[in-house]
Amino acid sequence: MALLSAADAEQVKKLFETLKKDVHIRMYTQKLNCEGCADTEAILSELGSLSDRLKIETLNALTEPDRKESDGVEMVPAVIVSDGTHTRARLYGTPSGYEFTTLLTAIVDAGSEAQNLEQGTQDFLEGLTRELRFRVFVTPTCPYCPRAAVVALRMAQKSSRVRAEVIEANEYPDLSMKYRVQGVPRTVVNERFFAEGALPEQALVKALGKALELPEDGLEVNLISLAEVPAGS
Repeated sequence: MALLSAADAEQVKKLFETLKKDVHIRMYTQKLNCEGCADTEAILSELGSLSDRLKIETLNALTEPDRKESDGVEMVPAVIVSDGTHTRARLYGTPSGYEFTTLLTAIVDAGSEAQNLEQGTQDFLEGLTRELRFRVFVTPTCPYCPRAAVVALRMAQKSSRVRAEVIEANEYPDLSMKYRVQGVPRTVVNERFFAEGALPEQALVKALGKALELPEDGLEVNLISLAEVPAGS
């Protein structure tokens, strides 16, 4: 049974017609102990049928541990989206609800030749001297989550110094507890900098620039306070 209605499938197909180059999607899944794997496989299979530009590779995390380790995959289901040159942008969990939109945006971004980041963000990325690891916690019912997730994924697509992981909070309760996720989106950068709410791109970059200048004392830093704007504005 198709997950997308005929009308929705046609819209997605038209969206994929804008792709200028192939998009490589690597999906890690397994049959055992993975509630969201079957649904994720079905979603990716349906999307793959809508465009020849999508090059989907499905790997079993249990039977191909070397590939999993090489890609740094920690959980399943995992969906890595790129232009084929890196594995820095990924989604953990079933890409349903609003996170389906995030997946579609990541695909279009990877297959586009257009610049999708603000000039200030590009300048920030070009000047980076440290590695950044984004962990963006989301849920399928959160309308603000795609904004936070997409910015992180775009930064990872652009810079070899950035890695972005979009994590479906409900599917990984232990991880959500570790990172004290009480509301979404919650963004954690380098295990130290955090923001609750979807900061505008310009504000996020401004806050990160300030945060990276702080002493390495291990204390947590609220990016929203550094950005000096209300979350979700």
